[in-house]
Amino acid sequence: MKTKNSLNQLAVVVILILFLIPASSWSQKRIKPPKRASKVASVDQFVNHSFDLYHKVFVYDSLVKAGVDVPSEIEDELVERAEQNIDSLWQVVPDIVDDISDASFMKQAKATLNLNRAKKALKFCSTTVKAYFMGTEEEEDDN
Repeated sequence: MKTKNSLNQLAVVVILILFLIPASSWSQKRIKPPKRASKVASVDQFVNHSFDLYHKVFVYDSLVKAGVDVPSEIEDELVERAEQNIDSLWQVVPDIVDDISDASFMKQAKATLNLNRAKKALKFCSTTVKAYFMGTEEEEDDN
């Protein structure tokens, strides 16, 4: 009976270790796009373009962190598509404020929540791109 209890305790400890250690070693958590559209056209376009860009940067960052050698042709294609997404963002931005102010209160609230989530995604993109193209402070200290 004692061996059965000790085996059960050991099994519980092993399972906890197997599930908790990998969870703590994950370096980043993916930001999920909003589940529902705000029904404000310019905001929805901005959020969609933001998360398209985020997806590209996140995948590239994950590949680099995993140690995968990304060919230069793929990097060039990713940069080109990212530039297209940024251009699309700039085209939508001027209409956002006017469209939000004309919408109902509930649509305004949902649009604001969606824009905040897009802001988090764009912040990740900017910090990641800066780190890859300008280097980090540690790399500058090494040189």
